[in-house]
Amino acid sequence: MEATRQLFWNANGKSIMYFFALISFVVFIIGFCTRIWSWQQGRHFYYDSLGWRIKMFFSSIIRHDKEIFKGTFRRYMHLGVFYGFIILTIGTLVIAIQDHFGIQLFYGKKYLILSLLMDLFGLITMIGIGMATYKRYISKPDHEDYTFDDSFLLILVFIIPFTGFILEGLRIYITGDLWARWTPVGLFFAILTQKTGLSVVTALTVHAVIWYFHMLLAFGFIAYIPYSKLFHMVASGLNIFLRSFSSIGGLTPVDITSKELSNIGVARLEDFSKKQLLELDACISCKRCQKGCPAYMSGAPLSPIAVIRSLKRHSIEKNSFFKDRRQVFDHSILDKIISKETLWSCTTCGLCEDKCPIHIEHVKRIVDMRRSVSSASSYPLEIQKVFKNISDKGNPRGLSLDSKFYLAKELHVPLISEKNQTDILYWVGCHGSYESRNKNASLVILKLFEKAGVDYALLGMDEKCCGNSVRRLGNEKLFQQLAHENVKTLNHYDFKTIVTNCPHCYDTLKNEYPQFGGHYHVLHHSEYILELIRSSKIKPKAATNFKVTFHDPCYLGRYNSVYDAPRDVLTSIPGLELIEMKNNRSRAFCCGAGGGRIWMEDIGQTKINSILLSKALKTESEILASACSLCLTTLSEAVNNSDTNIRSMDIAEIVYNSL
Repeated sequence: MEATRQLFWNANGKSIMYFFALISFVVFIIGFCTRIWSWQQGRHFYYDSLGWRIKMFFSSIIRHDKEIFKGTFRRYMHLGVFYGFIILTIGTLVIAIQDHFGIQLFYGKKYLILSLLMDLFGLITMIGIGMATYKRYISKPDHEDYTFDDSFLLILVFIIPFTGFILEGLRIYITGDLWARWTPVGLFFAILTQKTGLSVVTALTVHAVIWYFHMLLAFGFIAYIPYSKLFHMVASGLNIFLRSFSSIGGLTPVDITSKELSNIGVARLEDFSKKQLLELDACISCKRCQKGCPAYMSGAPLSPIAVIRSLKRHSIEKNSFFKDRRQVFDHSILDKIISKETLWSCTTCGLCEDKCPIHIEHVKRIVDMRRSVSSASSYPLEIQKVFKNISDKGNPRGLSLDSKFYLAKELHVPLISEKNQTDILYWVGCHGSYESRNKNASLVILKLFEKAGVDYALLGMDEKCCGNSVRRLGNEKLFQQLAHENVKTLNHYDFKTIVTNCPHCYDTLKNEYPQFGGHYHVLHHSEYILELIRSSKIKPKAATNFKVTFHDPCYLGRYNSVYDAPRDVLTSIPGLELIEMKNNRSRAFCCGAGGGRIWMEDIGQTKINSILLSKALKTESEILASACSLCLTTLSEAVNNSDTNIRSMDIAEIVYNSL
């Protein structure tokens, strides 16, 4: 006798089942098509490397790479639910094929193996749901504002396999299934039923009732998918497939000369790209983007997840299948869906993007919405002044170009306009040229060049603001004006390498100026100082025996993956002990200056640089080292306003003091 079992045993509602199946799939298709249609309203999105994307996608989804599912507990929790439902779905399809087409798939050894797999993976699914419940509601909850949808889905996904096991147990109990050992979980429920002393007649009635209940749950689950968080099964996978392979913080390219663009920013949902609209459905509301967000932690009105949720609600309302298409819908976003205060709060540090398991690009979205600010008067007053200063004087402070400290005659700084060619062109930057604390760091770098015998020169009065903050504040027109002017100036001279100590200038010169014809070899000063040390052109000597903690600048680390160079520079100094902060490298906390925030008043309850300082103080270091002009400014300010003996220094200053 071949192993099998009667399909639809003790169930007379096969026709009713197909009726509900039809309704379920119609509702599912309506919801699915509505969401897909909402993505199609966006601007065109380009992607390449199809073969690599397919390979990466299957690696990420099938193996649940740690890059996406960070944390062992979460990874195995999701693996259990994911593969559990895959096996249960395959088993259900096999049964359907046999029932419809008479192909004996659920028969013999295939029946035994599939029955065992469905039992085991059904149990694994329930364990995974139990782990999720524990993580959310019993252990330290991720956040307090779980929605009804979150709780309902956990209950629903748990009850479906649970009622399936009850049905299996009742069937085994009533029929005395000869192959029950191949369904161990069902056998366990059969033994429990036997111990209750339930009569066969009653068991048949209970089985029939639960069968209908189980059927309604299963089809209700299918119908509910496009309208719930579960739709991330489609959207998240697609978003991972379409992920950007550029560095964090890459912005949407804009051709401001194009006559087709009436608005270079995002003022309506339709102004987002298709990929950005997809991201609204891909978000799984894990809130990792919010944890560590400097603006959110300071009490400013910004939460990355809240931005996504607000835009998603707006999208659902606008694109509802049941909405009266004749109704006039207010498409505007700014101040109606997302407030200007929310947009101005972002430091563009990129931590949200680094922590997002499915590669949502928050920074690009924020900057695109900032670009939609239609008039200069809509910007904060302090930003309006910065824009005017840069436009009129070429720097944010509105100072004359000849007032840069290094142009003083007694310093005898070599200018490329006088040399015409040089090996190293030192880009000082606005902060390095004008800000009091950074002047010393710039001067030290010049002294290091002299000590190492470097052939270098400066642009002097020809150097204008690179435009990094300008672009991230949304003023694309002014940024492109600066970019074209600076590229024209740089292309006029002959040099091999640009060195700068400002990661914001570094990122702009290296990654953004190529869009405007500026292709240069750019090094951060940490990279170049390391070259000088390794080539023995400078030799740190003093065994000072002091403790240093290093702060990773956002635009050097997360944006450009330069983590080792500044650390190697510091550890090359004899006697220096480098003590890492708890959150470092790609998870380093922001100083609060990026995205134009350096020019704006704090709107949070706590200053971001003070939060960072408190993290640094936990290392009990004597020096808080940085490798960024903006970081040096904000951290020096935080130290000066605190009751602590820690010193804020640039790595170049530390190296110079050791010579």
